[in-house]
Amino acid sequence: MSHQAIYRKFRPKTFDDVLGQEHVTRTLKNQILTDNIAHAYLFSGIRGTGKTSTAKIFSRAVNCINNHDGNPCNECEICKSILDETNMDVIEMDAASNNGVEDIRELRDKVKFLPVKSKFKVYIIDEVHMLSKGAFNALLKTLEEPPEHLLFILATTEPQKIPATILSRCQRFDLKRIKTSVIVENMKKICDEIGMEYEENALKLIAANSEGAMRDAQSILDRCLSFNDERVDYETVINLLGTVNYQVILEAANHIINRDIKKTMILVDDILNEGKEITIFLDELIICFRNMLIIKTTNSTDNLMRISEEEAEELKKSSSNVSVDEIVKIIEELSIAQLECKRALNSRVLLETKLIKMLHSINNSGMDDLISRIEELESNIKNNSFTVKQTKTDIKRNTAKDTEKAVINQTKMPEQAGSEHSGNQEFSNAEQKVKHYDNKSDEAIYNAITNGWQEILKKVRSENAGLQAIIRESRLYEVTNKKAVFEFDPKFTFHISAANQPKNRQKFKEILSSFVNEDCEVEFIIKKEEKSIKTKQTIEDVYEDLKNEFGEEIVEFKQED
Repeated sequence: MSHQAIYRKFRPKTFDDVLGQEHVTRTLKNQILTDNIAHAYLFSGIRGTGKTSTAKIFSRAVNCINNHDGNPCNECEICKSILDETNMDVIEMDAASNNGVEDIRELRDKVKFLPVKSKFKVYIIDEVHMLSKGAFNALLKTLEEPPEHLLFILATTEPQKIPATILSRCQRFDLKRIKTSVIVENMKKICDEIGMEYEENALKLIAANSEGAMRDAQSILDRCLSFNDERVDYETVINLLGTVNYQVILEAANHIINRDIKKTMILVDDILNEGKEITIFLDELIICFRNMLIIKTTNSTDNLMRISEEEAEELKKSSSNVSVDEIVKIIEELSIAQLECKRALNSRVLLETKLIKMLHSINNSGMDDLISRIEELESNIKNNSFTVKQTKTDIKRNTAKDTEKAVINQTKMPEQAGSEHSGNQEFSNAEQKVKHYDNKSDEAIYNAITNGWQEILKKVRSENAGLQAIIRESRLYEVTNKKAVFEFDPKFTFHISAANQPKNRQKFKEILSSFVNEDCEVEFIIKKEEKSIKTKQTIEDVYEDLKNEFGEEIVEFKQED
């Protein structure tokens, strides 16, 4: 006897044998039991989920003379003839090769004849979306007003390609992807029945690569049995599928997490030298980091792909060494690399370049942030953003040392935000420093705010993150009569409007007053554009400016004879 494929040998014979589609089989069984059968059905879903099998079971069940709870008996003459494909009343048609108008017209002419020995004449049209527009139009009238003895069962993997006029005349059932656990249990049952030993990890790997299609899993299992008729092991499945051992994938992921460029390149070289496909390797690596992201964000091992429980525990340990943002960035970079490798002439060189670039950018992410902050600081200094503007009296008191201290404190890098408790503790320490000012003059308040600006922002953030995002775009302009004036660049129109809202200004006033240990008013203004300085041509022009600045009684103009 010739060999029969596993997916054919173990094809479901009753509705109860159809796995993972209870929402469909239960409805069909109830319709048969209540004699509430429609004239047209549409089964849609991905390949290998049981569309055609369900259609064949349904064709037997509606014609079975010894029905059991909606299931066909598979023992009566009609059931056996349908199983043997000798029943002339059940016609299976492939729309991929019979998609023309003439084919449907021929079908339309034949449906008028009564069934030979069955209750219903059943037409099973597989891949119905392949019919041409003219063929659909030819089928439409028959679907709309079929004879009482006629039953259409349409099956498709792409229901979106079927005209709405056809869809509206069918009862539609969407078959789901079958869960990995269900596929594994079914393969265990098959192996036990044929007397084949197996490794559970091997069956899980087969199920994971079937992507929810039972037929695909059974086909892979059939290949494994052909390779080794005594045992289905993990290494055999890896070799047949051309995939990479998950332990190797996890090792590669750990090297990437540890920013070890050398070990990553050595491992990639070993994988590619074994003849593994680059796109498959990247796909497995992306799924590994995807699983890591699920564990990191949900603290759960549910909904993980292509791994066992032991591998999930190892993945959980690895995820503790990387942040969510880094995982997301790695997945994005690997996805781009996978897409570009498919089009590249030399995909290996491109992959290695992408990995080195990615690891280099991860290593220097902190340095890049530091460089950007320094560049921003240099720009601020160049634009005189830190120029201290004070009254004439305060100018005499201000020293070069104080100005230098203000500038240096502005250049300090803000630490990453810790817990609210630590932020409040830093704010409290800063308050203690402010209390050492003996004279709460405008100059003292100005210097306190300038030196403790980062602590003030942290305190604002701990109480109102939105307000902190607004305030941080401002710069202290001056302090006059215990009123701190902050200026915004003209482009921040929204910020100044939000900052001047009574509740925001009052909140900032409370935080600022608490910090400087003094009741201090606040005001927000728009930065004025600096006018260009006119070059002085004569001594009289200089005298006028000095007189306007310091007063006529102080400045005296003398001319030598």
